[in-house]
Amino acid sequence: MKPEKRNHKRIKPQGLKAGLTFNAASQEIALDADIIDISYSGIRVKLKTPIAADMTGNVRINMTLPESNTPFSVHGILKHQSHDDQCGLHYVDHVEGSIDDLMFECVELDETTVLIKHA
Repeated sequence: MKPEKRNHKRIKPQGLKAGLTFNAASQEIALDADIIDISYSGIRVKLKTPIAADMTGNVRINMTLPESNTPFSVHGILKHQSHDDQCGLHYVDHVEGSIDDLMFECVELDETTVLIKHA
């Protein structure tokens, strides 16, 4: 196993959903996704519908914070695709709300499990 080289630890919030809007080639593409993991620098998602391998452009990620049910949006760029239906996004530009708010609402149990509290 390779040693972890990331600056920011990733957490795995089970059951957290997101809506993604890709702004690519002067068109918007809206997709639904499950969040695989989150860190302070980016987010990895599994898309409900695969995207083209050469997709580029800015992405807006919309979700609802798991405990407070507050709408939350971040902007990012597509950094990598491991499959047609999984991609990694790096946060850039405008952030509505704080990544701290999102991370705070996920309670880490151990290295591989995160509990999301529901009302």
